[in-house]
Parts: sequence; C-alpha cells; structure tokens
Amino acid sequence: MKCPSITKLCLSTFCALPFLGFAQKRPHIILIFTDQQNVNAMSAAGNPFLCTPNMDALANDGIRFTNVYCTSPVSGPSRASIVTGLMAREAGVEWNDNSKLGEGIQTVGDLLGENGYRTVWAGKWHIPEIYPQRSKDSVKYLHGFELLPFWDAPNKHWLLGAETDPPLTDAVVSFLDSYDKREKPLFLAVSYHNPHDICMYPRKVGWETMSDSLLNLRPFGKYKLPEPMGIHPDSLSYLPPLPGNFTINVDESEFVIDKRTKPNSYGDEVQLSSLFSKREWQGYLNSYYRLTELVDKEVGKVVEALKRNGMYENSLIIFTSDHGDGMAAHEWAAKLSFYEESVKVPLIMVLPEKLQRGAVNSNLVSLADLVPTFCDYAKVRVKTNFAGMSLRRAIFPTEERWRDLIVTELADHLKDRTRKGRMIRTGRYKYTIYSSGERNEQLFDLMTDPGETTNLAYSKDYRKILEKHRNLLGEWMKERNDNFKIVTYEK
Repeated sequence: MKCPSITKLCLSTFCALPFLGFAQKRPHIILIFTDQQNVNAMSAAGNPFLCTPNMDALANDGIRFTNVYCTSPVSGPSRASIVTGLMAREAGVEWNDNSKLGEGIQTVGDLLGENGYRTVWAGKWHIPEIYPQRSKDSVKYLHGFELLPFWDAPNKHWLLGAETDPPLTDAVVSFLDSYDKREKPLFLAVSYHNPHDICMYPRKVGWETMSDSLLNLRPFGKYKLPEPMGIHPDSLSYLPPLPGNFTINVDESEFVIDKRTKPNSYGDEVQLSSLFSKREWQGYLNSYYRLTELVDKEVGKVVEALKRNGMYENSLIIFTSDHGDGMAAHEWAAKLSFYEESVKVPLIMVLPEKLQRGAVNSNLVSLADLVPTFCDYAKVRVKTNFAGMSLRRAIFPTEERWRDLIVTELADHLKDRTRKGRMIRTGRYKYTIYSSGERNEQLFDLMTDPGETTNLAYSKDYRKILEKHRNLLGEWMKERNDNFKIVTYEK
C-alpha cells in the first residue's frame, strides 16, 4: 500500500531557527484529535500497513513530533490534561468514572473565551460525560465551550465511532461553512471517536471463549461493526505482521501481570485478548489500521472545509490523540500501560505562518503542553501553574532550554484505587515504578531497546542510572505536589 510521500526535515533539540513572531492577526486555533491512536498508526510515520493521506498532508504542511506522551494512558484523565494544561491528577480526573474537573479549574475554553475567542467543542468529551449533548440535553455550554450539536439518534450506538464520526464531521463542516470569521477568532476542538472501536474487537472475537460471569460484561456482537471488524481473521487472506516485541517480557512487573490475569472490567480488553491466537492478534492490528483509515477520511473533510472558507492560512492546527494503543506489542491491547505503544501519541502542529513544513521534531512533549501553546498563540497571559509549556519554545529555541524529561501517571483500577504508577522518560531511558507487586520497577534503554524487551532495573551495571531516575522523578513529584510513594520491592 502506497501513500503520498512527505518531505522530512529533522530538527534536534538545539537546532536554532529564526523567530518570526506572531501572525498579524490572532490565529484561529483548530484542535483535531482522535481516540486511542498510536504514534506509529500513520503512514507519515513510515508505517506501510495503513494509508492516512489526510494526516500525512497535515504533516507535510507542519511539524510532526515523534516523542509525545499522554499524561495518563486512559481517555478521561488524558482529556482533562488536554483541556487544562495540568496533570490529570491535578485536574481532579484520575479515572474514567464520574470525576469532574476540580472546582476552580479553568479550561482552554474559559481562558480563550474570556479573551475574545469563540470557543466551540464538537464531539467526544468524556470528562465525565462521553457525549454531553446526549446525557444532558439542557447543557449548551460546558466549561467555557459552546457545544456543537451533531447527532440526534437515540436508537443508535453512541459508543461506536463508525456511527458517530461521520455525522460529527457533517456538523463541523456545516459550522465552518457558515462561520463569520471576521467577527471573532475561533477556537474549535473536533474530538473523534475512532480508532477507539478497536476496543470492540476483543469483546467480539474473544467472547466465545470467555465466561460472562468472569468479567461481568455483556457481549457486543449485536452491534454492527465496520468491515473487516466483523470478519474472523481466518477468513482474510492478508494480515499485517506482528511487531518484533510481540512476546510478553519474562520479567514483567507483577503489577502489569495482574492486569492481564485478574478480573477487572476497567480495561477488560487486556483480559479478553489474553486468549488470542497469533492470527487473532494480526486481525486486531488489521482492524485497528482500517479504523484509523476511517477517521483519516473525516479529518480530511474538516481540513478541506477550513481551506474552502479561507481559514486554513491563518490557523494554528494541532492534530493528536488522547492516548495510544498496545497494538499487540507485549501481547497488550488498548491502553492502561506505560509501554511506548500505549503512552505515545501522534502530534502534528501546522503553524499559522506555515513555517517548517514537513519538519520532524524529536523533543520530549506532553499533551499538557497544548493549553500553554494555545494561550501563547492567542496572546493570552495566565497565572496558572501549567504542567506543560508552549510548544513554541520547542520549535523556536531560545535561551530557555526545552525540557529534559517527561512524566506520565497511571491509575488502572476503579475498585482498588491504591493501584497507581509513575513513568519518567529522559532522553535515552524510561523508568517506571508501580505502587505494588514484585519487580515493581522497570528501566529501559530506549536507544538500544526501543521495544522495551529487557528490564535493566535489577542489573548492577545500571544501578546509578536507576537511582538517578528515581531522584529525577522524586524532584518532579515535589514540584508538582504529587504524593505518590516511591517504594521499591525486591525482585
């Protein structure tokens, strides 16, 4: 499968580029994001097993970041960071439950709306209502955002992006076609559901071999899934290969093993997929890629509407996702892990000046950087102690160095809320620590072992590096008032 090639310009952390300042007018700011898209689930990233021409076109017009981490590998918490610029814990949303943003927490909708922008949210929200217009019909504004109505289908399945994404696009395109861009600059968030439909794959394919009472879940087979989601992999002649790090690590942390083996409806895809054959895992990947291609088509329609209405040239456009997907690496499905596949996401930034077209940037970036970036380009000064920084500093280096590390948090169980973890990524290494279980520390050399197959945390040769990362995490936690306990357990 061939996709249009894109020009690549590699930028190192310290590559100096001229600072050309703001566009003459405050730009429109367009945030387009998917749900559960892995950083490599894009043909612009060199993946030959899917074709995403519209995402690729954005990458060709902007900067593609390759080391972007969510603040928490689960939808609600990550989205809380996307709209606040804080860690999910700081925003008051650590789990996908009924948690709402903490009292007094301002979103980018509040911040920009108070400073002359029209702020509109379209699509999935999930903090905590997945689709507020469905669950609260009287709600027209939410945390500083005007909600864009896009669907009226009470008898349809709202948890399938195959059904919700196309009407969402139609509503967004209609809105853009009628928007009077002379009145106010626009902040528009377009939040898609796919490729999140991949969560239905383990629940469907693995259902016949699972006990209904084991996880207290219901089968999803009655919902029509997009082809080839509804096709068993044995009936397909071609399937993508399994990743090189497909096999489960022999020294995997007990905390992670428990997630695979103990009943827990929070992230049930992990348990359901544990019985997959290799062929079923290939089918999982195939379906994941096809679902990503489905949402790519929707992204293209929105970008075309921006161009048709003369908004593209004076817009800051950011494309990303809330978290990644296991993509069969370590035999892991979905999210809720610190493995690279689950915590890394795509991020493309198309500047209003359309500078650095086709650039590739390897700086360590957090999704908490989005709100500071939006405020920077909107010329809005705030006093919030953001967990992130404006990405302008990453692409136009100044005397202030860009960060040297990134932190991600994890809370993976609704009923046992003591189960938590922390991850710190530096230039070369990744260190993770969990709140319980044997082998609760992991250290990976991502330069020599990008697939995270060898845990160095218990090697005497890496003792100093391990202690350095423990200390770096401890310092970061102190700065952010994080009370997670760094307690080590023997192997």
